[in-house]
Amino acid sequence: MTVRSPAPPAQCAHADEASRQAPSRAGRGARRPLRGSTGSVTAETAIVLPVVVLMVLVILVAGVGIGAQVQLESAARGAARELARGQSEGEAVQSAQRIAGDGAQVSVGSDGAWVRVTVTRTVGARGGLLAGASWDLSGSAQARREPHLVGDGQGGGAP
Repeated sequence: MTVRSPAPPAQCAHADEASRQAPSRAGRGARRPLRGSTGSVTAETAIVLPVVVLMVLVILVAGVGIGAQVQLESAARGAARELARGQSEGEAVQSAQRIAGDGAQVSVGSDGAWVRVTVTRTVGARGGLLAGASWDLSGSAQARREPHLVGDGQGGGAP
């Protein structure tokens, strides 16, 4: 049986010291912030935050405008469809105003077998940063009258 002698005390002490220092060096370096970087997050936020708020505001205003535009187009299509089927102009205008919402103005035109409806409305900001701003939006649609409604031969026949 062979008996090993322990390592000399100088070697053991050196190994212990190296193992104690290695983790602490890495730990201290990982926790310490870079010099001169304190407050940079606050400065970056102060610069970026107004831009983000402005972008959100633009998206909201664009969404309201797009929604109103779709509503006006739908009102014009509905009224043109009613006129093409033979409904009276008064009924078509009432239908368009009901669909388009308050303050909508409806104009109806006719060109032989075709009817054209235009619906306009002013959309404005009620409050906030854009209070008082307004946009004039309009939607229009055309429809061909039913063949039996034309009567002068323009609407009859196959396309």
